[in-house]
Amino acid sequence: MAQVIVSLLAQSDTAYIVAYLAGKAGYAVAAKYAADFEAVYERLAIFPDSGHSRRAVGPHVRIGIVAPYILIHEHDRASDSVTILRIVHGKRKITGKLLRGG
Repeated sequence: MAQVIVSLLAQSDTAYIVAYLAGKAGYAVAAKYAADFEAVYERLAIFPDSGHSRRAVGPHVRIGIVAPYILIHEHDRASDSVTILRIVHGKRKITGKLLRGG
């Protein structure tokens, strides 16, 4: 099983999304999304190369979807780890700059 690492940017994205949803839609909805994100992490631990490829952003960058959010991740085969790079709204344009915090 691959190790799943949630980057600081992705942790910040998650905190913002959950707080936003709690305020707009209630705690039950926010908790459901948090659980759905965790389910994607668990799937990636078992199937680290799953998700749609985004080679234009990086050679090993892939995405998972928890609608309307996109989880951007990268599998490092050498260390058998998956890093969750960002979690963003699906309307955002995914670029290298976005992955660096831009």
